[in-house]
Amino acid sequence: MDIKAIFFDLDDTLHDHQKPFSDAIGEMFKNSYRDIAIDSVYKKFRECSDILWRNYSNRELTLEELRIQRITLALKSFGINLSNEQASQFQNQYQFCLSNLELFAQVPEILEVLNHNGYVLGIITNGPIDHQFNKIKTLGLIKYIRRELIFISDEVGVAKPNPEIFNYVAKKVNFAPEELLYIGDTWTNDIVGAYEAGWQSIWYNHRKRLPETELKPLAEIDCLSSLIQVLQKNPSLI
Repeated sequence: MDIKAIFFDLDDTLHDHQKPFSDAIGEMFKNSYRDIAIDSVYKKFRECSDILWRNYSNRELTLEELRIQRITLALKSFGINLSNEQASQFQNQYQFCLSNLELFAQVPEILEVLNHNGYVLGIITNGPIDHQFNKIKTLGLIKYIRRELIFISDEVGVAKPNPEIFNYVAKKVNFAPEELLYIGDTWTNDIVGAYEAGWQSIWYNHRKRLPETELKPLAEIDCLSSLIQVLQKNPSLI
């Protein structure tokens, strides 16, 4: 069955989510921890954030507690202990750095091509409504994607990797799951969640992570422009 709609994850799929994190770490700690590998710290930060998001979604944590704990736990795994006050200061600096987001360079052209070829385009992202939508506006994505096709977990009431958020989107756009394709950078949230809802998926693995299960997505890419090639090589997707 042909693919009718393509949905994207937001953070670290359409924009470089590591840069504001790196900038905030650099400003917060300056030369204190110059030997830590920022790639590794960022991956741990995302991992902690994804785990804690489940607790937040179940109302076991407040958003503020999640933000304090994710940086505290991430840095603790590298032998760096933060006080709650330091973690809060980091969050404030991180929030400031997030106001200067930029799309990955290939994104505008890719979205133009997909729109030109008749695909319905959307976003599915975990996060608070205002926080995520402000990022989407800052990035200029509303030029390519209509507001009604932007699905934010706190607005929907369920978060990735729960397949219910994908089921909800499928019903909203009135397409069968097999007519839907999802692109994201996180294995569990994006690839497993989409698969369990019956969607096809492409893993944008530009951070060189390892798969966490035996699941096989449609494709694994490390450059977003490769998405067009994957679609062209699979006639059933066009």
